[in-house]
Amino acid sequence: MVDTERLFLAIALPENVRSCLVERMRVVNARAVKVRWVPAKNIHTTLKFFGDTPAEQKAVIENTMERVVARVQPFDLAIAGVKIVRRGRRPQMVWATVTDSDGELRRLHGRTERLLEQGGFSRERRPLSPHITLARVRDGIAPWEQHMLEEWSLAQRDLAPVPFRVEDVVLMRSELKLRGAEYTVCRRFKLQEK
Repeated sequence: MVDTERLFLAIALPENVRSCLVERMRVVNARAVKVRWVPAKNIHTTLKFFGDTPAEQKAVIENTMERVVARVQPFDLAIAGVKIVRRGRRPQMVWATVTDSDGELRRLHGRTERLLEQGGFSRERRPLSPHITLARVRDGIAPWEQHMLEEWSLAQRDLAPVPFRVEDVVLMRSELKLRGAEYTVCRRFKLQEK
């Protein structure tokens, strides 16, 4: 059996941004029973998910990402609200939306996909939808909980955007545990200053 690691590339968020998101979630967190909130230490935005990856493919990812970041400068993003993602009428996830007004994240994503494809990885078929998963909604959510979530997400629209600077891309390992996923940083790829 081949040893594998469950890997993904992410944009890690600065501590102040994670704290801001946690503070916003705290308002509704304690009362929503059927909502599983992402722990603060796990809050990130995913650039590419690989899944179970053998060691030799991990090395290809690392070598490729060195090439990717060699031509990408740090850039700014902002969190600009909350969206409830639904399957039919049922809420499934709660996302913080990420704005990429200069298109730098899309360019980074495109370069990452292109160079990884040259290394033998499949391209993501869905278009990039920059977001941060804040919570997953369990089956059987009560109507009052659903209403509370919707009211809370609408209230987030009136809050000021939360800007942050992207200075690196992180290769993360995800281990699935009974209490949820546990993430570990495998490697950081620093974006290049001019």
